[in-house]
Amino acid sequence: MAALKHRRTALERVEKFISEVYFTDCNLRGRLFGDRCPAASLSCFQTPRRIPYDEAVRQEFTPAKVGDSFGPTWETCWFKVELSIPPTWAGREVHFVWESDGEGMVWRDAQPVQGLTKEGEKTSYILTSSLKETEPHSMTLYVELACNGLFGAGKGSMIAPPDPDRRFTLTKAELVIFNRDVYELLVDLEILLDMAQLLGEENQRSFQALYTANQMVNVCDVSDPSTFPAARDLAAAIFSQRNGESQHTIHAVGHCHIDSAWLWPYEETIRKCARSWVTVVRLMECNPELTFACSQAQQFEWVRSWYPGLYAQIQDFVAKGRFIPVGGTWVEMDGNLPSGESMVRQFLQGQRFFQEQFGQICSEFWLPDTFGYSAQLPQLMRGCGIRRFLTQKLSWNLVNTFPHHTFFWEGIDGSRVLTHFPPGNSYEMHGRVEEMLKTVKNNKDKGRVNHSAFLFGFGDGGGGPTQKMLDRMKRMSDTDGLPRVQISTPDRLFSVLEKESSQLCTWVGELFLELHNGTYTTQAQIKKGNRECERILHDVEVLSALALARSSTFQYPTSELQRLWRLLLLNQFHDVLPGSCIQLVVEDALRYYAEIRGAGARLQEEAVQSLCGDLLQPRVGSTESTLVLNTLPWERTEVISRTGPAGTETLGMSNSSLPELWIKKRRI
Repeated sequence: MAALKHRRTALERVEKFISEVYFTDCNLRGRLFGDRCPAASLSCFQTPRRIPYDEAVRQEFTPAKVGDSFGPTWETCWFKVELSIPPTWAGREVHFVWESDGEGMVWRDAQPVQGLTKEGEKTSYILTSSLKETEPHSMTLYVELACNGLFGAGKGSMIAPPDPDRRFTLTKAELVIFNRDVYELLVDLEILLDMAQLLGEENQRSFQALYTANQMVNVCDVSDPSTFPAARDLAAAIFSQRNGESQHTIHAVGHCHIDSAWLWPYEETIRKCARSWVTVVRLMECNPELTFACSQAQQFEWVRSWYPGLYAQIQDFVAKGRFIPVGGTWVEMDGNLPSGESMVRQFLQGQRFFQEQFGQICSEFWLPDTFGYSAQLPQLMRGCGIRRFLTQKLSWNLVNTFPHHTFFWEGIDGSRVLTHFPPGNSYEMHGRVEEMLKTVKNNKDKGRVNHSAFLFGFGDGGGGPTQKMLDRMKRMSDTDGLPRVQISTPDRLFSVLEKESSQLCTWVGELFLELHNGTYTTQAQIKKGNRECERILHDVEVLSALALARSSTFQYPTSELQRLWRLLLLNQFHDVLPGSCIQLVVEDALRYYAEIRGAGARLQEEAVQSLCGDLLQPRVGSTESTLVLNTLPWERTEVISRTGPAGTETLGMSNSSLPELWIKKRRI
């Protein structure tokens, strides 16, 4: 006979049944893992350098154990882990579990295979989904552990200078049996519990979810897996009840925003890309529906150079339309401080890279985390083959709430691009019911469009999507009471929005962020270096082009100029040029500026020698003179100075117009 159910009591009953904290000795969560087996052997060596795998495995490893601590900050520990799976585990799913502070990468057969980080909810590597007699039962893995977290190593808080003396502790290194049936049941109950709690007492669907979850607890005996299918059938009945045709559609796209530098230096970002992207590749192998949007050509280039095996796998998934290059720029640059020419070069270098490497250019500009957007950007986008734009940063405004999530953005020349802000106001969603409901509720363009983006995966410091995120969304694909959720692509989303765009509003001019305003003045040396290097590279190109026009024997420095431009564009990343990064990054940036200045001066000298060699030769009876070159397209009158042999400075006036080669020789 049915009994009246007290809502709060029923909710708490389900909560405790799946809790990670309470009653794990007898609840369902406590049955997620079966037998455990420690590593047969564990040894390590530590280095202050970020070294490649081939060099690491040749080092001398010393014994290590669970509970040991390593460090300090920015060191790297390599672990050699020898495993032996018990024969009695035949037919079971076996995971290698690794829990430690810091960021880890599993290497197997000389290739990276899995990123590991507690902060990114990735603490295991699947060895086999069903152990067979023919599979190897003994193996050796290597774990590369970076002594920093997803968000660096801030002292006292996350966004703070790094603690140079932090230690990183290994807490687990073992083999476990993973009970997949328990996991699936836990995800079912989590979704139903969230629906019951978040849809509200006034919603019939909330009670349907709660009563179903309660009934699942009734039929489920955690000590008897044979009772699990009946419980899962109850959940499936709820998830299979469909939406009406008018329901909002959420386009879920895997994403992993990785700051090219911020609370960690550039070199660590290279490894963050590898850890994050290899995990995405593993997920794609098991989830054929998964798509992943990835920006910043510089990061692709890093992985291509340092992890060629991984890059080959990425190329394969790009060709299949699942690993999707977006953005079209070299990095996700600052949106205001670079010159107009630098903005163009961001697109030029990014689009050229994607065309050369993948045979395609990007149609979406992707800049979700930059501190405001210049009104010149729509014109530059359209000129570079881009007609769509995605960001979410204006949701951070301090005072004025931006009035749209989907709209046309019009630049200073009248160019327009279709623009979308994910209404969930984040680029690192986790596939939770709460986030889906927030996406629909927040949408400021209800009635105009009925589709929106949902970017899921750990971000900023890397990490990316997880299997649990995908499994949550599979259950919400078309479930009454929730918006439709489909794994999609940026192109599919924008194509639908274009069809619905007739009622969209237009925003004209700058997209101003009411936050982070100090980034326009902070770290003045970085801003000075950027502008100086922009000028140097401009002058080198002008003089080299003139030299080539005058002499066919002059070798235009194409490859070296590209290398220097890419260094400069890298430093225009939205946490570097604005100065919102740690000291290590500032030091890297200033070193790159010095490299650009030195190489630029050499290239400029070579061009001048080719262009004006006859003018530079000393002549009998002539007084000492100075060569003045005007590299700007207008006449200039300026005071110039020259330091003499005795160290004294001589001043003079130069009036440089534009004769054939823009050259004047003046005595001063």
